[in-house]
Amino acid sequence: MRLGLALTTALLLTTQLHAAWQNEGPWLGAVVDVTADPANPNILYAATASGGVWRSDDGGQHWMLPGDELVSRPLEWIEVDLANPATLWAGVHDPGSAGLWRSTDRGKNWSPVRPDKFSFILDQPLAIAPSNPSVIYAPSSNLHYRSTDGGKTWESLRVPDQDAYAFAIDPKNPKIIYAGGRGEKHQMRRSTDGGKTWKPVGEGLPDRSIHLIAIPRQSPETIYVATGFGQLFKSEDSGATWNELDPGLQGTEKLFSLDLDPHDELTLFAGTEHGLRRSTDGGSTWSTVGGGLGNWYCKGVAFHPKQKGIVYAGTTGKGFFKSTDNGDTFQPMSAGLGAGWTEKLFAPSVAAGPLFAQLGVGLYRQDTPGGAWAEIEAPFASGGDHAEIDGIVFDRQSPKRLFAHHNAKWWRSEDAGRSWQPVEVPEPGMRDMIRGKIASPSFDGLAQDAGDPKIFYAGGSWNKDMGGVPVNRSSNGGKKWEAAGAGITGSVTMLRSPAPGVVIAVAGKDGVYRSTDGAKSFALVRAGESNDLAVDPSKQERMYVATKQGLFRSADNGATWSKATGIKGDEVEAVVVAPNGKVFCGTFNGVFMSADGGGTWSAFNEGLLNTDVRALAIAGGHRLYAGIAGGSVQSIEVP
Repeated sequence: MRLGLALTTALLLTTQLHAAWQNEGPWLGAVVDVTADPANPNILYAATASGGVWRSDDGGQHWMLPGDELVSRPLEWIEVDLANPATLWAGVHDPGSAGLWRSTDRGKNWSPVRPDKFSFILDQPLAIAPSNPSVIYAPSSNLHYRSTDGGKTWESLRVPDQDAYAFAIDPKNPKIIYAGGRGEKHQMRRSTDGGKTWKPVGEGLPDRSIHLIAIPRQSPETIYVATGFGQLFKSEDSGATWNELDPGLQGTEKLFSLDLDPHDELTLFAGTEHGLRRSTDGGSTWSTVGGGLGNWYCKGVAFHPKQKGIVYAGTTGKGFFKSTDNGDTFQPMSAGLGAGWTEKLFAPSVAAGPLFAQLGVGLYRQDTPGGAWAEIEAPFASGGDHAEIDGIVFDRQSPKRLFAHHNAKWWRSEDAGRSWQPVEVPEPGMRDMIRGKIASPSFDGLAQDAGDPKIFYAGGSWNKDMGGVPVNRSSNGGKKWEAAGAGITGSVTMLRSPAPGVVIAVAGKDGVYRSTDGAKSFALVRAGESNDLAVDPSKQERMYVATKQGLFRSADNGATWSKATGIKGDEVEAVVVAPNGKVFCGTFNGVFMSADGGGTWSAFNEGLLNTDVRALAIAGGHRLYAGIAGGSVQSIEVP
């Protein structure tokens, strides 16, 4: 008997020791740049805005995050070193810090590049000489940098009478370099002696900064430059004279990128505010392509190094795409690319049920752990926008009945969130309007009473002059609402009902309020703004508030509060409590756990590569989900 108990205990300990976070998806991300390994076409890279650099070793079929050093950093671009494909270069927009980063092991480890201990290189793309990849030029503020040994050492240089925002090197002659930027009289200069001397070029270019230069590999005398406000110019005489091209932009509309097809010198792709544009005649005429990319910005494309017609693209919303028809149409290829920006999570706390994730690019539902995600659009999305809601309430009696709410509307689902129908919100009657009550209930916050499933509480922004109130109460499932919320002075953003007749409201910057009479009247229990709030289901007088100043705990229904210690960082974004009383909070430094009612805390981050946690939820009482900024949704069993 004792032996069996010992084996069981050992098994439980082993299971807990090996438990680690796993990425659940959705498989998408804000991809800002893509590139292909010139030596191995199956190896692709995608740089994401806050999710790091991802790699695919099978041509985009599956993706992995090889290292987490660039996670939560605002990446701008990614490039494979032409001399050594295991070396990657990436630009990070981080003013005041190093903007250039390098990996020598295909993205597993990264380190900032500093020419010396006093200076750093900014985030503009490098220029690597195609005919001699050991020659690299890096634009930067004031001083610029050059390496002749593949980036091992750097020396500073200065283009005379001009700032340089972009460099380009002649594909066939590494001593010919072009520098574009901003000068008093000229915005572009050329060197024919490896940067020793520079001469102005650019007759026909406007008095505007140059931020992009591109040169076809087959025709080095042809040069394309992009200036501010989306203007595009072309020279066919090595920069001596220029003609403006018309990619279809107007006014201040932006041109994000210009990529030249290595298999066809006349084919160009431009990422613009109005979609992906392509020219097949050297820029003379343009057409919109990229069917399947949606309405998301495409800030760069890459080409298969050996097969013409295969084009890769990343969008700032839905991830990585591949085209086999030279960019006419694209298909998503983001399996494993869990780099979405998650804002909120909703899950049934006790019973089994679906998980919902509100991402910056839409609303998604997952029916089972590890299962596929389905995007939900109707009826929340309108006018081409993605779906966005404030919250989901799971009915306490019917596991398939759910309620979604947002602003002045709410919806009901009878099939676990697969389809939704609007719930009618009664308008004020004539008697109400005579009494001065014109405003209808708001649904920024919604809660179902813990004791009576027909009682609902709705809270939101309110206008006292219009007869509005901070909280409305319905005792018949929403058919009729009555004014409540006396004592609350601000707009309600969150509601909780941990016990029959007990309601807790978060009212913006005003603080946390508590009611024991079914929301008729409230008392302020904590002043100040809160990011999230959770009540311990095992001990309901204990509650937690996540704030920018830390996590605070009360063990006496809010009468007194104490700040939690042992949590790294100041700001706490989310907090949730399991049925067994274990509490978890989400921060910019990951997840922290307390097993003693918030007395002591420890990091709970094994396997959590991206630690920018913005939301937490516990599903079915046993699985913890974390919504990550740039890391989609990750999960782990509650210990």
